[in-house]
Amino acid sequence: MKISILLILLIFPLTSIAQAINMGASGNTNKNDSISKQILEPTKYSITYKYEYAVDSEYPDDKREGLTLLQIGNRYNRFWDYNEFKSDSIFDRAAKENLTITEFSGPVLQAMRRITFSESILMDKHSGKEIIQRTAGLPTKKYQYEEVLPSLKWNLVEGDSTIADYHCKKATTNLFGREYIAWYCPAIDLPYGPYKFNGLPGLIFKVVDTQNLFNFTIQEIKKENEYHPIYYWTRKDLVKSDRKTIRKIYKNFCLDPLSSLLSDGNIKVSDKAKAKVKSRPYNPIELE
Repeated sequence: MKISILLILLIFPLTSIAQAINMGASGNTNKNDSISKQILEPTKYSITYKYEYAVDSEYPDDKREGLTLLQIGNRYNRFWDYNEFKSDSIFDRAAKENLTITEFSGPVLQAMRRITFSESILMDKHSGKEIIQRTAGLPTKKYQYEEVLPSLKWNLVEGDSTIADYHCKKATTNLFGREYIAWYCPAIDLPYGPYKFNGLPGLIFKVVDTQNLFNFTIQEIKKENEYHPIYYWTRKDLVKSDRKTIRKIYKNFCLDPLSSLLSDGNIKVSDKAKAKVKSRPYNPIELE
């Protein structure tokens, strides 16, 4: 099959839709849901953060924006892209209401195109471990690995700021090779924050690395009155591996995206189209 790169990019979301619809999910998955998932517990608080990131570290002022979601439960927290949460919710509603793909594909595609944060981070506060599920280049393939929660050493320093009308204090830390500045709110007794940042005496409202490449800023704090479960994906094609291997896969994708695209052997691209595919900047949030 020979198709253009533009068509390939258009196909990816449609492929994701086809893979995501799984009406035969088992385990603790609701029988009417279209997303294969293991439901853990209800969400108590939903907190959204604007996510700003530089694709290329040489151009820190040239940033893309997205929206991320922190779900807080009794035992589990989940941090992931808000638009991925939104697309999952649309799939579930479509299954329950027996909508046709024509009826729901538009909103799903719109949400998928707005996804900017590649990881889903599930934190188990009892075991002290995390399950990370993420893409590593191709949007149609997800990987999973587990790790111990990072042990952050926070320095509470002088300085304060008002963010979203809340008084916040300043702290600094290091995580996976980057130095960060965070602002937390002691008035909100939730020792959590975006990404893998936790452990401050109050909810983290803003965190930015000292090179100004990655920035999370709080947008909304919501105590949930409706049922929104915390869960993780159980799709059959999810590849379980380890952090080092998945980081290598992502780096290889950035250096040679065409090889990653053609790796399954099902897609062929003309020589003319191949010449237009260039390497991408490799600027991961985790350097180590």
